[in-house]
Amino acid sequence: MRFLFAAALLCAAAPAYAQTPGPAPLYASAADVEQATARAKAAHKGDDTNTVEVIARVGTYPLQLEYRTGATAPSVHTAQAEMITVTDGGCTFVMGGTLVNPRPNGGNISGTAVTGGTPYKLAKGDTILVPAGVPHWVTEVQGGRFVSITLHMPMTPQ
Repeated sequence: MRFLFAAALLCAAAPAYAQTPGPAPLYASAADVEQATARAKAAHKGDDTNTVEVIARVGTYPLQLEYRTGATAPSVHTAQAEMITVTDGGCTFVMGGTLVNPRPNGGNISGTAVTGGTPYKLAKGDTILVPAGVPHWVTEVQGGRFVSITLHMPMTPQ
């Protein structure tokens, strides 16, 4: 009788131990990145210094390629952290400090400069994480282009 009770208890508890599937993985192959780079380079025209290609998306997480040929307006993402990995070229990346002439830009804030920020020299292979609410700015593009893969995450890292 005890054996039957123990077996019934195990059967009843088994669903609690079963793992529920999590969200789909966010994956991009090297070929996906190469294709996005080629599309961005082909679409990059005129005075537009930043061309964006979405590589993959899972829910609210876009993985995108950004192809820059010059400095872009500094910004603050109010509700998103941003992970940036450099795939080609380089730049001076200013992070922190104060956004000059802030103005709303959708869910973000744009400005004309950043004062008091820390400059980082980014090059191919480097990764930097910008917490939500922190001013950041791509300046001094080296080698004619600055290509990065960015992931915007609706959170601030702990």
